[in-house]
Amino acid sequence: MTRIGFIGLGLMGQPMARRLLACGYDLVVWNRTPAKAEPVIAAGARWADSPAAVARQVEVVILMVTDSAASEAVICGPEGVLQGARPGLVIIDMSSIAPADSRRLAARAREQGVAMLDAPVTGSVSAAAAGELGIMVGGPEEVFAACRPILAALGTKIVYAGPNGAGCTLKLLNNLILGIAVAAVGEAFVLATRLGIDPRLLQEITSVGGARTGAMESRGPRMLARDFAPRFSIDNQYKDLANVLALAAQAQVPLPVTTLVQTLYQAARAQGKGGWDSAAVVTVLESLAGVTVGAPTDRPAGESDAPTGPDRR
Repeated sequence: MTRIGFIGLGLMGQPMARRLLACGYDLVVWNRTPAKAEPVIAAGARWADSPAAVARQVEVVILMVTDSAASEAVICGPEGVLQGARPGLVIIDMSSIAPADSRRLAARAREQGVAMLDAPVTGSVSAAAAGELGIMVGGPEEVFAACRPILAALGTKIVYAGPNGAGCTLKLLNNLILGIAVAAVGEAFVLATRLGIDPRLLQEITSVGGARTGAMESRGPRMLARDFAPRFSIDNQYKDLANVLALAAQAQVPLPVTTLVQTLYQAARAQGKGGWDSAAVVTVLESLAGVTVGAPTDRPAGESDAPTGPDRR
């Protein structure tokens, strides 16, 4: 499989497409906004006028789009991938969508003799450019085996999770942890600032020991620098937590911490920050506490509002 179609050339899609070109794959691309395809075309990809036109020219079509609605439109819509598909085509949807939607789209594809994998990713834009993503795959195991060389060009950690929808489920569980951890970093920074502790010291000391997290290492510096340019947006984190809570409700598993944390991302969206990086959840916590992370306060280190003396409870 050397002829690949790539649909969705946004923040992550562009470096992933360029990575495939660098690995020698013949690439045909389409994007809803054609201008976003220009850097990839300049690197050697060929443009097609629709998802159907992409499918007619390739053996594998990769999707990297925003959500379930976008995946459905690209796969099943007018001039969608299935309109141009022939039996034997493989669709690899690397978007982060609801598992039930992924299974439904896979069933639609099977009706036309088209196999589908759900293969959402974890990792940064720089990891995408270097081919160092984590990839979680659901779908027929024999199709996964056939497509593994393609996935290996994009990621260094590739995990087969099970049947269709399992990759999306694993991604949601991953992002449950991420969403809570980013909020926890924000809470710790806000409290440190209120107590007169430089949050940079917290960042430094958590680089070792049990409190070390990827959330601190990736989002901590952004919070301190007030750098909220989107890498993984508030909207996307909120969407994933909403999908996690829907799964939990179906499984009758209470997720009290996730439920509370989701309200922070919801508040950020209500403040018009949905397109900001998920690190911007710290601004919601700052507004609750009346402090700005890293800004000096009049409160000396160690002082708190906790009651003192024998009546402390």
